Amino acid sequence: MEINVLEKTPLRLRLYIKDIPLHVLNSIRRAIIAEVPTMAIDSVVFTMNSSVFYDEYIAHRLGLIPLTSEAALDKYKSPEECREAGDRGLFTEDCFVKLDLEGKGEEGKLVTLHSGDLKTSDPDVKPVYDNIPIIVLGKNQEIRLEAYARLGRGKEHAKWSPVSVAAHKYIADIYIDEKKCLGENCKKCIEVCPRNILSFENGKIIVNTNKIFDCSLCRICEEYCPTDAIRVGWRENEYILTIESTGSLPPKRILIEAVKILENKIDDFIENLRSEGIIK
Repeated sequence: MEINVLEKTPLRLRLYIKDIPLHVLNSIRRAIIAEVPTMAIDSVVFTMNSSVFYDEYIAHRLGLIPLTSEAALDKYKSPEECREAGDRGLFTEDCFVKLDLEGKGEEGKLVTLHSGDLKTSDPDVKPVYDNIPIIVLGKNQEIRLEAYARLGRGKEHAKWSPVSVAAHKYIADIYIDEKKCLGENCKKCIEVCPRNILSFENGKIIVNTNKIFDCSLCRICEEYCPTDAIRVGWRENEYILTIESTGSLPPKRILIEAVKILENKIDDFIENLRSEGIIK
């Protein structure tokens, strides 16, 4: 297997992966979306709410605020253990982080509470971004609440998914039949390509190999070629994997955790096959 990093930023990771079956890569992608745990607000206790918004509406907004989760993976119990504790109303410190929010509207002035106004009991678990609006309070409107965050998985609710994007795509394989190509007399395929994959050099239409990863396989060049000189396919077992984090976890950590989870699932499956006598 060959892996090359095409792009790496604090929130985005783009990899070229070769010699891996599609079903394996897709399993990793699905684990990234649904299995990697992160922290998110799951329960909210209101002690005061005289705003125009229902408690449920505010609680839903709070749940969608991404929280820093890297340290939490090693500090707090598993999502399965903590979900059971939360269902019984037991907000234990080994499962939950408490975040307090309070505010009051002022005379002649609207007060907006943002994610940065949440006061956390654990500095390692806090909103990734401080400028997410939560609620606007008018005159004499007041709110006080306690929010409890725990580890969860995307398969339980999307608010626990660590990514906004987790996708793979084929790498294009573009073939140009020089016998059919009209060359300089026809540059329609170059003009219509939205990614500038094709160019004209030395009397020939060529593929810019340094831009081939940007090809979206739209096949517009095929459609506009009057002589059917272009064929667009894809390379077998070569893909680009793109991960965009919500900020709760670094993309590298998300990928590593997903692979570990998938590996453990496979080990459990093999062990169950052995216990049933299907394999030795």
